[in-house]
Amino acid sequence: MYLSNYKALCFALSILFVFSACRKEDDVPEPAEPQEFGTFDLVFDNVYGDGELSLVGTDDENFDYVNGNNQDFNITLLGYYITKIELTGPNGEYYADEMATSADPDEVKGFYHVLESDANSRTIRLNEVPAGKYDRVNFTIGVDADAVSEGATGGVLDPAEGGWLWNWDAGYIGFAFEGRSPASPAEATQWAPENAVQLHIGGWKDLPDNPSMVNNVKRNSIPFPSSVSVGERLEPNAHIEMNLLTMIAGPHATVDFSTTFSVHAPALGSEIAKNLATAFTVDHVHQ
Repeated sequence: MYLSNYKALCFALSILFVFSACRKEDDVPEPAEPQEFGTFDLVFDNVYGDGELSLVGTDDENFDYVNGNNQDFNITLLGYYITKIELTGPNGEYYADEMATSADPDEVKGFYHVLESDANSRTIRLNEVPAGKYDRVNFTIGVDADAVSEGATGGVLDPAEGGWLWNWDAGYIGFAFEGRSPASPAEATQWAPENAVQLHIGGWKDLPDNPSMVNNVKRNSIPFPSSVSVGERLEPNAHIEMNLLTMIAGPHATVDFSTTFSVHAPALGSEIAKNLATAFTVDHVHQ
């Protein structure tokens, strides 16, 4: 009798062991498939109205463009900072460009100084973008105060290397346009020629006790004409147009060069800065 009970107990334990072993095997998760990544290029094209845009020398007296007040002008400098880039997709896809500041220029990430005079600067390559479909790009025009809150930084933000820093309170010039116009009454100085037009739009924080300091950093969210796929063997890009005509003759401000020809403080450019929301559009994408 005792032997029978012992055999029954052994049989029950063996069954329990088998089920336990099966359960443990069933609970082991399948190895995750490696995440696939790709690249995505943002190509910035600066235009004026429906036409191309080109720079001339500061002493050039050919005026190929006409503003919203029927005033002739030319363009000698054009550029802006692009920061905090994000890509989003219809199925929850998301990518945020890495941001980092440092006195070492090789360690600065996520800050781009797009200059009409430098063709290489007008293409921004985003690496390690998770594979998937994307249909919108978000980015900041300008440099936020919190981006460089730790002090001096290198790379494209370094004034010694061409970075457009006014001072700590005023911050960086986020958008700059310079040229000449017969309508401008500016006299020649050691920094600018006669009839100069200099519109420097910057400022990164509002100071209630100093109305000349305002935050002109703007955030844009722009849809693509169609979704774009990112993957290991794909090379997609989006062509983003910045229309200078919209910038100086947009819905919030139309610049008159006879009165607005020297903007070198945040508050002076606050109304023009509002045009940044519509000056940038995605013209087309390539898969």
